[in-house]
Amino acid sequence: MNNKVLASLVIVCSIFGGVVGAKFFAPKLGGDFAGGIVPQQLFTTDTTNHGITPIGNLNYGFGGTAAANQVATLYTATANFPVSSNVNLGPITAATSTATTTIAFSASGFSVGDACNVSYNGTTSTNAFGADGFVTAVSGSNVTATVTFWNGANFIVALTPTSTATNASSVLKATCFHTGV
Repeated sequence: MNNKVLASLVIVCSIFGGVVGAKFFAPKLGGDFAGGIVPQQLFTTDTTNHGITPIGNLNYGFGGTAAANQVATLYTATANFPVSSNVNLGPITAATSTATTTIAFSASGFSVGDACNVSYNGTTSTNAFGADGFVTAVSGSNVTATVTFWNGANFIVALTPTSTATNASSVLKATCFHTGV
């Protein structure tokens, strides 16, 4: 045999060996899942409430119109607080360590007891100071949220009509939400 035939035979055998070897020694794949492991069904659907529920140890469903699956109703109301003079929160042990105010807005879908996230820029206190808010009255689409400011410090915290952070009127912002449950 001459060298050309020998070289051609080596090339053909190498190609054939590569194809056969690749078939027997390649990793097993199942679609996009390495190792040939194809997942089982991952979720079930419910056409009654238009939602999906994961199967297995994923215990949270989402979507749909059932009460537990509804998207939260949100509304953000703002008001100037205090309007004209300082509100001084006494030290934590004083009866004056809290103050309340109400903020009203018009929106449907809220219930008494719905929580409100409160933001306030009328004090620069970095001590134990905070505010909580809840919907306390609903009449049709008229909603009232009560915001309670509290002082956890051992000294007076002043809530001022003019924000020292913005040099404008102090703003109380309450974002209330109804989760659908």
